[in-house]
Amino acid sequence: MPARGHAAAGGVIVLLILDRALKHVLWLLVAILTTSVFLQVLIRFVFKYPLPWTEEVSRIAFVYSIFVGATIAVREKTHLNIDVILVLLPKGMARAITVFGALLVGIFLGFVTWEGVVLVRATGVQMTPVMQIPFRYLYLVVPASGALMLLYLVLGLVDYLCQKGES
Repeated sequence: MPARGHAAAGGVIVLLILDRALKHVLWLLVAILTTSVFLQVLIRFVFKYPLPWTEEVSRIAFVYSIFVGATIAVREKTHLNIDVILVLLPKGMARAITVFGALLVGIFLGFVTWEGVVLVRATGVQMTPVMQIPFRYLYLVVPASGALMLLYLVLGLVDYLCQKGES
């Protein structure tokens, strides 16, 4: 039994490291986005010459920040949620609806992850116009964030179901 406890503790540590890494990545992406847009506006206004790479960098940073932010929101359960009906329903029915909703979201995230892998495979040789980065690397955020959101959703659902047993 102690080995299982150590494994669980190791999993918690990995999740804490992942949580912290995602927040740092999001901070970095927002900094890159802000800097590239600022440079684009400044250079275009002052020198009347556009920097073509800043538009591409800001677009990539914006899309990545959305996916990373959505992953963090799933982990922290901060997505938009209207629970007025759940509050009015009996506890058992509210729990069943919550679990059903989580299962639907899980199916959707599984689909997003799967189709993200298909997208990455399909864009093998295509390159971005200015920086010549393979789209395959840019699209990796779709299956990666989908899988992480699915992991966080499952962990949240397990926690929710365990809390049911405690109350």
